[in-house]
Amino acid sequence: MKGLAVPRESHAGFTLFEVLVAVLLLAMVSTMIYSVLHTGIRFSAQGEGKILAVERRQGLAALLFMQLEGAWYDPVRKNVVMAGDGETLRLITSYPLLYREAGVVLAIYRYDPAAETLFYTEKRDYYNIDYDEEFLPAFDEMRVLAKGIAPVSLVVDDESKTVAVQLGDTTFEVTPRCARPGAGG
Repeated sequence: MKGLAVPRESHAGFTLFEVLVAVLLLAMVSTMIYSVLHTGIRFSAQGEGKILAVERRQGLAALLFMQLEGAWYDPVRKNVVMAGDGETLRLITSYPLLYREAGVVLAIYRYDPAAETLFYTEKRDYYNIDYDEEFLPAFDEMRVLAKGIAPVSLVVDDESKTVAVQLGDTTFEVTPRCARPGAGG
């Protein structure tokens, strides 16, 4: 059987150089995938943090709005009982946050600009003579409502009883129901 060629065994394989190139390409692709995933996760976490901050500000604004809407009208003085000088807001409201069973409370908001923190407390015995216009609880006697919020301003226009509220980038004005024209207060 001459003429028939016997196939030779092939010992072909990968060279060391080819293996190194493959490992290098795999490392580069893995690094790119990790970088893309890490960036996506980081942006997602930042977005969640911003959404949470916006939700907290909106919740705080809703609480303030509700309490200001329910400000109490003093029939003896013929006036809405509230005062605000920018960093402090005091009002008697029918919408308590802490003592819901109380019905009517003295709500006090205080802002500490150094700590960028808004504090809150309520007094159930709002009629107590110790809680006059000069009464100001210490920050450590109050609850923290919001941290890292700046600027905050709570100003009451004594004539119209409209309250101008600024919470960070959110601003609004509220006139209590009992102070609106025709409210019959």
